[in-house]
Amino acid sequence: MTAVGTITLTSIALLTSQLHSNPLNTVSGADGREFTLLLAAIALWAIVLLPFDLVGGYLLPKHFQRAAPPLSRFATSWIRGVLVQTSLIATVLWCILQAAQFGGLLAAAGTVVVAQVSLIACQKNVAAMVARLSIRKSETSPDPVDRQLMVTATHSDSGFTGSIVGLPGLEEVIVPQSWVTQLDPNQLRTELIRRTGVIQSGSRTRGVILAIAVNTMTFAACAQLPTAGIATVAELISTSLYFTLVSFAWLLVLPRLSREGVFEADRLAFDKGVPVGVLEATAESIESLHDDEPKRSRRLESVFHPIPCVKRRVAELSLRIRSIRGFWNVARLTLFLSWSCGGFLSRAVHCNIGRPELWVMLPTD
Repeated sequence: MTAVGTITLTSIALLTSQLHSNPLNTVSGADGREFTLLLAAIALWAIVLLPFDLVGGYLLPKHFQRAAPPLSRFATSWIRGVLVQTSLIATVLWCILQAAQFGGLLAAAGTVVVAQVSLIACQKNVAAMVARLSIRKSETSPDPVDRQLMVTATHSDSGFTGSIVGLPGLEEVIVPQSWVTQLDPNQLRTELIRRTGVIQSGSRTRGVILAIAVNTMTFAACAQLPTAGIATVAELISTSLYFTLVSFAWLLVLPRLSREGVFEADRLAFDKGVPVGVLEATAESIESLHDDEPKRSRRLESVFHPIPCVKRRVAELSLRIRSIRGFWNVARLTLFLSWSCGGFLSRAVHCNIGRPELWVMLPTD
C-alpha cells in the first residue's frame, strides 16, 4: 500500500510541478539522447522503489519466517531483474516515440498494441530473462493431453504460481516445480483441468484481449491530457505518469473480473467431473504453499485480491445457480502488459514488490 501510494503521489507531484520537463527536454531525433533520457527516467523509478523492494522481498519474509533468499542473492536477483525490465521498458517507450514522430497517435497506439502482443508471445522468455527461471517441457503430467501444454518452472520464490503464457491458440501452462513435487497427482491433475478449461472456454483469451484494450485505450487517452503527449521524451513520461494514475483506478475495477475468471475455472473443472471436495483440497494445498490465507473479509478481498480466498470459492461453487463468464487473470496481466506504456505500478503491488520471479508472471489461481 505504501509503495503504490508513493508512486501515485509522486506521479501527481511531478504532473503538477512539471519538475521532470526541463531535464527530459531534447530535440526530436537527437542521436541516442532520447533513449538515454528514457532509460534514466525508468532507472530513477527503480531507485525510488528500492526501499520497498527490500522490505517486501527480503525483510518482511525473513521477519515472518517465510522463504527468503540470503541478502546477497536478493541483491543479485534484484539487479538482474531491474536491468532487464528497465531496458525493455525504455526500448518500448523509445519505439513508441519514434512511431509517434513518424505517424502520430495512431502509429503510437499501434506500437503499444504490438508491444503488448509481443510480451504475451514472449512472456515465458521474458520471465526467464528477468528472474533466471528454468523452464522446460514436463514429462510428468498425469494426462497425455495435458502434457502437450504443461511446462514446469524451477523457482525459489514461494509465491510463484506459474501462469498460462503464449498467444491465444499457442498457449502453454506454466506449472511451478513445487506443485509437481508437493501436490498429489490428483490435485495436480485438477489444477491442469482448471487451466486447460479456461483456455478452451475462451476465458483466458478474453482476459488477454481486455488487458490489451484497457492499456491501449488508457495510453491513448492519457496522451491527450495537459502537458502529456508523444512527441518528446518529457511529454511521453508525462503520459506514463497519467497512465500510472489511471492504472491505480483500474486496480480497483479489474480484480472483480479476475475473480469471476477463478470462479469460472472452478465451475469448468466441476463440470468435467472434479468433486467439490477435491477442488477445495487442491485450492487449500496451493494456498498453503503461497499466501497461506484461506479466508479473508470480502471488503479486503474486493480491493486487494483478484484471486478469491478458498472459502469464497467453495461457497460460490456450491451455489451453482448462475452462469459465469470471467476474464481469467485480467487484473494482473494488465499490470504486466503495462510495461509497454511505462506503467509505474507494474511491480509495486503487494503480491510482487521486491520479488523479481513475480514481476512477469504475477501470482494467479
